[in-house]
Amino acid sequence: MAKRGSIHSYQVCPICGSRFKNSLSKGLPSIPEGLAYPKGLFCPNHMQVIPTKFVVRFENITKRFNSYEAAEDFLTGLNFERRTGQFDSRDYQIKAKPLAFDRLADEWLEVKRANMRPKAHQPIRNAMEKAVKAWGSANIKSITYAHIEDFINGLHSTLAPKTIKNTLDALKQFWKWAEVRYEISQPKNWPSLGKIEMAMRNTVTTAEQELILAKVKELAGPDQPKIWLAIKWLMTYSDVRPGELIHLTEGHMDYDSGLLLLTSHTKERRPKFIELLDEDIELLNHFPKEHPSLPFFRHESGPYAGRQFGPQLLWKYGTNAAKALGIFNVDLYGMTKHSTVSEMLEVASPDEIMLTTGHHTSKALKRYMQVKGKKVKEIRNRRKLLLERIDNALITDSEVLKEPENQLLQ
Repeated sequence: MAKRGSIHSYQVCPICGSRFKNSLSKGLPSIPEGLAYPKGLFCPNHMQVIPTKFVVRFENITKRFNSYEAAEDFLTGLNFERRTGQFDSRDYQIKAKPLAFDRLADEWLEVKRANMRPKAHQPIRNAMEKAVKAWGSANIKSITYAHIEDFINGLHSTLAPKTIKNTLDALKQFWKWAEVRYEISQPKNWPSLGKIEMAMRNTVTTAEQELILAKVKELAGPDQPKIWLAIKWLMTYSDVRPGELIHLTEGHMDYDSGLLLLTSHTKERRPKFIELLDEDIELLNHFPKEHPSLPFFRHESGPYAGRQFGPQLLWKYGTNAAKALGIFNVDLYGMTKHSTVSEMLEVASPDEIMLTTGHHTSKALKRYMQVKGKKVKEIRNRRKLLLERIDNALITDSEVLKEPENQLLQ
């Protein structure tokens, strides 16, 4: 295969002003036998004069050098890459850096952002920002298994195992996208993290849930009853998440049947139905229905009257209520969903509990509401009876907090 590319100089001979020629160029005049043109570039009229600046041209690549030997080595390397199928002109675009890791990471994050909920996108952004801090504008093709392994190992001192796994998963997704988008090969191997043990959230007993709920009602006051109602529903309906609940609109609530349609910010990215218990249908009907587009969980008074609850409001009231009762290190998820599922084991089997945390939106929805829905409601009613038994056992708040839950259930 013929050698491609060339070596030139923008300089001219300082004696005669002629452009320098390459000894490998065709059409050079013949010289007396026994003599030879000097290697590299020279003046055809003054062969002892050579340039000091050199330029390599290879396809769309132009690179400057201070010696002919360095320029020749570079051109030889380009031809080797071309022969072996490794040549990629993007590797040599120094200013544009089309394969810079940080540039590609930003582009991928924008692609993901357009197709993800903000809450789901943020952990991916956090992961990629850590990787960008490590590799910056390095050519993505220069990042090896060793670089990735060192990066991941360096996270163990500051991050939880699950967060490290999420970071590695984000990198795998990124490289898969880069392979499709820019024909960049993925690493052949990825670091192994072994089995990841999920951190357990702190939970509370059923009795403590009741006390927290009462304290929330006290803290919210009579002007903000929906704060108490929202946390009550999170404790009752374990398949509902805070972000889903606060985006519920009046138009997606049937005040007669107690059927709620959650369409916004669902983790499953599809609508799901919740069937309220009778007592919650009664509570629901205490609130006037004003307009289908209005968020149901909105401030009733004060400077934010009419505005939807913010994402941190329920967390604030829930954790503040728990702290006021001397219950620390438990968050909103822990005191609601996680605690409810844990205590449901007292009244339902694991398979039955799965029904209360499931969600269906396909053609099977009607069957779910008619058949499974009755089972879910039955399980939740069993929980209601359990709460009533606990209420009957309560003497004072302080005594409840001291008593093990199993004694209260006897």
